[in-house]
Amino acid sequence: MKTIPPTVPSALILGIWAAENRTAIVGALRDECGNLVPDVLTATGERWTTVVQALDCAAMLDVAHVLILSNDVDLVRALSPPFEGPAPTCTERVWFSRHDWADIPSGGDPLHWQALRTLGGRWGGRFRAMQVDDLPKARELWQQSHRKSTTQ
Repeated sequence: MKTIPPTVPSALILGIWAAENRTAIVGALRDECGNLVPDVLTATGERWTTVVQALDCAAMLDVAHVLILSNDVDLVRALSPPFEGPAPTCTERVWFSRHDWADIPSGGDPLHWQALRTLGGRWGGRFRAMQVDDLPKARELWQQSHRKSTTQ
């Protein structure tokens, strides 16, 4: 997968801050002329739910590239090659050979699967996830969201 620099035109740049099972996403758009339009989207909530929401927004914006910057090493690993599907949640017994059955792991987080399908189907080869710790807007949104959730 080639590197997508943050200056490439027609790109959605997603800053994702994740901690304590909560995620905050702030998106900026690099338009066709190369101009940066900040704060085109924000989302907070569970990790894969917010990632899928942000990717749906990217599809509506019809961008050519997606750059994901996150402090969450596990999220970056899950969205970087070699891709591994979500951890199985169940097993299925299938007929393996003339005389044997096999228990095959299956399932997993459906939103994680949806994120992988969306990225691969819509932006195959034109997206990248990178680990970044300096995401002040996403961290601030996470802190605001976290304060609201702890006071309710």
